[in-house]
Amino acid sequence: MKVGTILVAGAIALGGCTASQERVATGGALGAGAGALIGGAVGGWRGAAIGAAIGGLTGLVIADAIERERAREAAYIAARSGGSNVQRFRNSSGQDVTVRARTVRTYNNNSGQRVRVVERTVTRNGQAAGTDRVEVNLATNEASGI
Repeated sequence: MKVGTILVAGAIALGGCTASQERVATGGALGAGAGALIGGAVGGWRGAAIGAAIGGLTGLVIADAIERERAREAAYIAARSGGSNVQRFRNSSGQDVTVRARTVRTYNNNSGQRVRVVERTVTRNGQAAGTDRVEVNLATNEASGI
């Protein structure tokens, strides 16, 4: 009975996600399930509830961080080369993700350091998921917007 309730609640929660939210929701659901199993084994139903909450939050953070790191990597490679870079991978929900990064401008900042502006375009399963621009300081490796 309890397991059925948890599964139904999880299905309803995931059912309300858009495609762009799906990767994070899947990570959260997987983390919540793992946390509930571990917590339940250690501390009964209260342990399962606490484990699900902690695991869910951890799963959300990890799923989002992995995709963000791949987009950051694409921007740095494009900035360093002065050209473009493509990163392709599957995210935590199994979506095909492509991050295209290309250098659109190079200039010297107020300190005389070279800065490259990189445009990143993300697609998930062939659908546009967003475009942004970041500036990478080639002297310090610091980036804005990442």
